[in-house]
Amino acid sequence: MSRKTEIQVGATVLVALAVLLWGIAWLSTLARARIQRTWHVSFSQGGGLAEGNEAQVNGVRKGVVTSLRLMGDRVIVDLALAKDIVLTRDSKVVIRSVSMMGDKVIAVDYSGTGEPWSSRDTIPGVYEKGLPEVMADVGRASGGVTAIARQLDSLAVAVNRGGGLTASIDNFRRASEELALAVAENRAALRTTMANFSATSTSAKELVVDRQESLDAALDHFVSAAGNLDRVSGKLDSLRGSLQSAASRLDRGEGTLGRLVKDERLYADLDASVRDLRALIADLKANPRKYFKFSVF
Repeated sequence: MSRKTEIQVGATVLVALAVLLWGIAWLSTLARARIQRTWHVSFSQGGGLAEGNEAQVNGVRKGVVTSLRLMGDRVIVDLALAKDIVLTRDSKVVIRSVSMMGDKVIAVDYSGTGEPWSSRDTIPGVYEKGLPEVMADVGRASGGVTAIARQLDSLAVAVNRGGGLTASIDNFRRASEELALAVAENRAALRTTMANFSATSTSAKELVVDRQESLDAALDHFVSAAGNLDRVSGKLDSLRGSLQSAASRLDRGEGTLGRLVKDERLYADLDASVRDLRALIADLKANPRKYFKFSVF
């Protein structure tokens, strides 16, 4: 066989192999499209998830992740599930860790109740933290705890500088001991004081019980006096109104007194009349014979 023939046979075999592989892939895609339905799920993040990861429905493998894309601040995952699975609004789609290494799968907590989603809808999903994320959070928390411990240690050193903290503790201990000693020494006096207080409260209670009728009568008198005060207050308000009305009339020159106050001419005539009356009385006293004549016959 010539060299050219060998090349032609090899090329033909390669092309046939490529066509075979393409046909197998196409048939596989066609078969998958016939037996699967694609759902669109939105997650806050998709760390650890990749195309080809399996999808489990209540723990049973029922599909795969076909694609991931970023849309705004959300990760949209295209999920191919068996056509007999119809996701409902009571179902929950979760990115979940399945191993210590952080391998992720799409876990569907399926529920047959609720309104079904449409394949055109974007289903809200939940991202569950796995062991690596939890360990990272623990690491960050331990760093914060270490920083707090360092600050507390610095505070303790600053407070204890010069023996201040030790001296404060000693003073507190001595004060507590002295307080306990004082209580022990004055225990009898405290008991007597408490007994006197109890006797006083008992006497006060008996006094109140014995004088209950008198107290009730006094309260009744107080209520009656309060009512009388209210009536007096009402009368005073009425009198104040009358005085204000009279003052207003006087200020406007109404009535005899008002005209007397407002009319200066009337006031002058009245003053002249008073002076003439006084002069007449004085002359009458001085010369009574001038005005009165007495005759017997």
